[in-house]
Formats: sequence, C-alpha cells, structure tokens
Amino acid sequence: MRSFILVFFIPFLTFSQQKDYSTCENALDVNPSGSYSLSFTGKKGAVPSEGVFQHVSSPSLNQIWIHFTAENKGNLNITFSKNQALADGHVLILKEKQGNICTSLKEQNLQVILEKSIDSLKILSTEIVVDENEQYYIVFISKEKVKQEITTVFSFQLDESELNKTWPLNLVYNDELPIYSIVVRDLTNKKAVQARLLLQGSTEINGIYRGSDVEMNLLKKIKAGTIRVDAEGYLSSDLNNTPIPINSNFKDTIWLKPIKEGVVSGLEDVYFVAGLATILEESYPKLKRLRDFLILNPNTYIEVHGHVNEDNDKNLVSMRLSKRRAQKVVDYLVEGGVDVKRLKAIGFGNTKPIYKDPQSEEEKEANRRVEVLIKSN
Repeated sequence: MRSFILVFFIPFLTFSQQKDYSTCENALDVNPSGSYSLSFTGKKGAVPSEGVFQHVSSPSLNQIWIHFTAENKGNLNITFSKNQALADGHVLILKEKQGNICTSLKEQNLQVILEKSIDSLKILSTEIVVDENEQYYIVFISKEKVKQEITTVFSFQLDESELNKTWPLNLVYNDELPIYSIVVRDLTNKKAVQARLLLQGSTEINGIYRGSDVEMNLLKKIKAGTIRVDAEGYLSSDLNNTPIPINSNFKDTIWLKPIKEGVVSGLEDVYFVAGLATILEESYPKLKRLRDFLILNPNTYIEVHGHVNEDNDKNLVSMRLSKRRAQKVVDYLVEGGVDVKRLKAIGFGNTKPIYKDPQSEEEKEANRRVEVLIKSN
C-alpha cells in the first residue's frame, strides 16, 4: 500500500484585514478551516438595538462580519481570542434561514445561534453542528473608535456518516487473481472524493474511470504507469512513470488538496525556446492539463507567474521576457476556452529565484519556471 500527495507550497492560512468588513454586505468570505486575524476600523455611530442586536446595549457601527458556507455535514469548533480586554464587546453567530441573509437581517428573519458578551473574556470557544450548504455569519461588535484585533480559528470535524461515504467501482472479474486498488481522498478531512481517473500502462488498466474506490485485476507488474486524477473543487494530481507491483491486494491512495486561495503550484514540463517567449512542443500536454482543470472548476481564477534565470544586470530584459512567457500561457488557455477574465499574467524576471546563486544547469533550470497562483474559488 502506498499514498501519493501532489505537493504545493501553501502559505500559513492567516489573513490580515485590508478592507472594511463592518457590514453584512461586505462580510469576509472564509473557509471554515484555518485562522483569521482582523481588526476593527474604529467606526463611529450606532445601529438600532432590535432584532438580532436586542440583547446588545447601544450596538455601535464598529463591527466585523465574517461569512462561511458549510461544505459538508459535521461539527465546527470556533475559537475567538483577543490580546487585551475589549470594552463593550459582543460576538454573534447567525444562521441563514432562507434567501439572502443580509435581506433577512433587515427583516429580522434569521436564527441567532450564539450571542455572548466578550468584555471580560480573552478566549471564547464554541462548537456548532452544521449541515451541507448551510450559511453562517459571525458578527463582532466593539465600542466606537476601538481598533482592537480579533483572531478567529476554525476547526472542522466531518460527520462519520459522511466520512464513510464512498463511490465504489468494482472491475474485478476473478477474486483469485491479484487485485489493484486506487482510493481517492480529501487531504484535509480524509473524506472520499468522487473523481475522474485516467490509467495507462497496460491493456489491463488502460481506460477512464469514475469513482472514489476503484478495484481491478492485475496480471503482471507495470513498470511505468500513468495515473491522472481530476475532481471538481480539487487540484489535479498527475503521477507519471509510476511502478505498479503485482502484489496481492495492492492499493494506491491519492490525496487531493482542495482548491484554496493562495495555493502556488509549479507548472513542471513547460519549456520555452532559450531567450524567447516561444512555447516548446513538449509543453502542451501539461498546459492542456491546466486548461482542463480550469474548465472543470469554472469559479477558479489564477495568476500565471513567469520566472527566468538571467544575470542581475539584465533585470529589465528579464522582467519583460518573464511577462511575455506568462502571457503566452494565458493566451493558450484563452484559445482553449477559458475566460480571459479568470486569468492574469505576471512576470517576476529574476527577482524570485529558487537558487540565488545557481551552480548547475539543474539549478538554473529550476529558476526558469512557470507557476500558477490560485486567486479565488
């Protein structure tokens, strides 16, 4: 048994407030997994003390709104913390009952899950049961003019019934022969993922399959197999030249990473003519995979980053070349049917090398790269 994880660089999931999230309409959309640090803007003024704010004395406009949608059924733990005492502070958790929650707020047609004063608390932790596609808002209310920072940490535990849900595909025709299995799982919550699998390597396994747990007979060892896995909402996984032994009941586990803003992925096997922005023919299979990924996930926006390995005295030339190469990738994706509004080309020249002082051709080649940054999902 072996497991595969497609490796990406993932920044620490903490966001600092850059915008005004003080109203329902401008709420920060978050994924209910990770840490978020936000600061009050110090607004003046008050809102009517009625409806969801009926237990709050003179609620001010100095608020922070956070919105999230539960993707799966399970238990969500939410922890709020602050660095110092926060005068007249409150936290509310609101659940949408129907329609738009911001409209429901005006009509007072929503459910209050939690309302708690946090004046004397530094840490408050609560757990709520959520269901698939349910929407929630967290509202922090502070005293006027206060610019205190609040940190919110989400931790989600999938419901056992959801965790055990699978999409099996049994192609075994003889139980006495060796069985090769592939299972596809979500890296973050270990949940089974229904995926499209392309297998190549022998006539026994060649084909396109769909499921989370696939089983088939295998009569001989495969020295260099290919496994390509795609699932909506996840980064694609490609395993090339992968040996598959003929051991009885051998299983490969493919761990897929959910699409999240801020994830950076290198586009391996994408090459250009030296000194030019001309894509070499051997690059197109990888670019086609990127195009297919974007078509499968129509709400994902990306930045294509170009990097080159040039001398420091060629900074301007390097910047232009890297931008043209990134743009060539964008042009290919647009020609393949991807909306240009979802794409942006950026050239970094030689400003972000993997090896600052490359000593070999391999290190120079690593500096010459194209990367993709996930912007939104």
